[in-house]
Amino acid sequence: MGTERVGQGGNAAELARQAAEAARRAAEAAARAAAEAAAKAAAEAAAKAAAEQAAAKPSVAARNDVSTFEASGPKNTLNLDGQGKAPASSLLTENARDNQVNCLDKAADFVNKSSPELQARSEMVFLKDGRAGAEGQTGHVVVRQGERVLDPSSGKSYDDMKAYLKEQPHYSEAGSLPGTTAAKVFSTKAGSPERAQALADAKVSPELQKMMVADYPADVGGVPNPATVEPHETTIPGQAGPVSVEFSDTLEKDVKKEDGYVTVKINAETAVSAEGTVEFKKAKVGASITGSVEAGKSMEYEVKMKEADFEKLKKGEIPPPHPLNPETIPDGASIKLEQSKFAGYGLDVGLSYHAAELGISGDVKQGKGMSIEVSREGDKLKMTTGPTEFIENNGKVSLGVGPVSVSMSREDTLKEYKLRTAEFDLSNAEGKKAFESFAKDGRMPEKEGPGVSNTLRFDKVHYESTGGKVDIDVGPFNIGTDGTTNTGDYLITHHPDGTKSLTSDITYGGDHPDVTIEQKYDKDGKLVPGSEKFAMKFDTKDDNARELLVYSYTGDAQKAKAARENDDPITLNLTASDIREMQRRSGIQAENGGHMGINVLLTDYDGKPNDPLMAVRNMACSPAYNEYKLAQSYFGLFQDAGKKPLPGELVIG
Repeated sequence: MGTERVGQGGNAAELARQAAEAARRAAEAAARAAAEAAAKAAAEAAAKAAAEQAAAKPSVAARNDVSTFEASGPKNTLNLDGQGKAPASSLLTENARDNQVNCLDKAADFVNKSSPELQARSEMVFLKDGRAGAEGQTGHVVVRQGERVLDPSSGKSYDDMKAYLKEQPHYSEAGSLPGTTAAKVFSTKAGSPERAQALADAKVSPELQKMMVADYPADVGGVPNPATVEPHETTIPGQAGPVSVEFSDTLEKDVKKEDGYVTVKINAETAVSAEGTVEFKKAKVGASITGSVEAGKSMEYEVKMKEADFEKLKKGEIPPPHPLNPETIPDGASIKLEQSKFAGYGLDVGLSYHAAELGISGDVKQGKGMSIEVSREGDKLKMTTGPTEFIENNGKVSLGVGPVSVSMSREDTLKEYKLRTAEFDLSNAEGKKAFESFAKDGRMPEKEGPGVSNTLRFDKVHYESTGGKVDIDVGPFNIGTDGTTNTGDYLITHHPDGTKSLTSDITYGGDHPDVTIEQKYDKDGKLVPGSEKFAMKFDTKDDNARELLVYSYTGDAQKAKAARENDDPITLNLTASDIREMQRRSGIQAENGGHMGINVLLTDYDGKPNDPLMAVRNMACSPAYNEYKLAQSYFGLFQDAGKKPLPGELVIG
C-alpha cells in the first residue's frame, strides 16, 4: 500500500509539472500574439493618421529637412511636443526611412551615413527634458565622438557634453547607444519583433527603449556630412602617434574640382621626432590659414589628388598627404609648397643651398623665392625645385627619351628660370633611403644611382633682339642676322655625367619658319657628333606653298593637294645627315648648270657645305627666302632628282 501511494504521488507531481509548462508556453504565446497584434494595430493606426496628415498637409514631403532615406512606411503619430510638427518616437517605434523628421531621425540618418570607422567612434546620446510638462515626452538625441558632441538637428558641434548642456540646461543624459549598434537597430522594421529583438540583443534598457523624443530639428538643409563635421584621428605610416584631422566649415567652397581631381590646401601642426623626421600632430583641410604658419611648428601646402582619394581622406580611410612622407601621398597626387614653409626645420639648410644654386635665394617670403613640387606616379616620386612662380603656375617638366629630354607645358610661366629635378624609385630600398635623406637634410641628390634617376638641372634663357649674338655656357651660338628681329628660348639641361643638352626655340620675323634645334655637348663643351636634330615649322597659308612643300617631301600628289584644304602648320623634322643630302643634291643641281637656288644657303662663299646648324639657320632667316620661296626651292631639288622625295620627316598639324 505504501509503495502504491508513492507511485501515485510521483505521477501527480509529473502531471503538475507538465501542466505548469503548458501554461507557461500558452502564456508566452498569448503575450507574443498580443504584442504582435498591438504592433499591427499601432502600425495600422499610424498609417491612417499619416494618411490623414498627408491629405491635410500635402507639402510635408517637399520640405528640405526630410530624411534622406527612402520612404518605406508611416511613423507612430503620437505627438507629444505640442507643436504639431514631426511626431514623437522611441527606439522601438522610430522609422528612419519615412518622410517625417525629428531629432531621432536626424541622429539615425547621421549614424547610418557614417563610415564603419566613424560609426565605431560614435554613440547616440539620449537626453531627458526636465521642463515642466515635458518630462518623458520631448527628449532629444545627439551624437558623441570621443569627447566632442554634435547635434545633427542643428548642425552645431561642441567640445564636450558639458559645453552642450550649458547651452541646453533643461536636458540631462538618460543613456547612450553605440553607433554600430544603432545602425543595426535602425536596419530593422519599426515596431516589429525584429526591432524588439535587436534592442534586446544590444542590452538596451527598457527605459531607454521606450523613451520618447520629439524635438523638431532646425532647418539646416539636411543632415551634416559625418565625414567632415567632426575631427577624427588617423594613423600615419612610420609615425608613432596619430594625427587629428579636421575640415574647414566651408570645405566645399575651399576646394577646386577639375578633370577628376581635387585641389585643396592643408595646414598642419608639426613636431620633429628624435630621428629628425617631421611628424604631423594636427591637420586642417580646407580654408587657407595664411599668416598663422609658425616656423618649425606648422606647415601649409597645396595638394592635388584624385576625387576618389579625397573622399577617402574625408572618411578617415587615408591620412592627409605629407610632403616628406611618400607613403601618405596617393598615386597620381602632387604637393606644392614654398621654401619659406620649411623655415625652422633641419632641412631648411639644404633647401637654402639649392635656392642659392638656382639663383633664387634672395627672398624667401611668401610668394617669392623657391618652391617645391612632389608628385607620385606608381612607385616613382618626382621632385622639382624652382621659382615659386613656375611651380604655382603649373609649370611642368616632362622627361622624354631623345637627345633633348625636356619640354615645357607652359610657355608663359617665366621667361627665364632655373630648376632642379630628381626621381626616386620607392620600390627600391636605396631610392627610398635617398628620399628619406632629403626629408631630413633638404639636399636633393645631384648624381644618379640605385633608385635615383633624372637628377637634372635646367636653365632657361630668353633672348630677343635685332641681330647680334648670345653666348650660352655650352659654347658660343650665333643666332643673329642683320636687320631681322628674332626671339629665342634656350633650355639647357645639365646631366649628372657632366654632359649638357641644349634646346633652342627660335622665331624669326617676317614670313619665315620657326626653328627648334636640339644638340648635345660633351663634358668639354664640344658638340657630340650626330646629336643634332632640327625642326622647321611652316605656318604659311599660301595654298601653292603648302602643296609644293608636301609634294617635295612625300612624292604623294593626292596628299599634296589635300594640304591646300587646311591651314594646319607643316613641320619638317631634319637630322644632320638629312641636311647633308640636301647639300649634295643642291650641289649637283648647280654643277648641271641650273640656277644656284637654295645651294647659296647651304654652302659658304667657297662653295663648301655649311655646318648643318648654319645651313638650317640660313634657310630660316634669309631675307631673300620666305616660306613660299623655300617651298619652290625644295620642289626644284625634288624635280631634278626625278621626283625622288627629299630626306626628312614631314608632319602636318
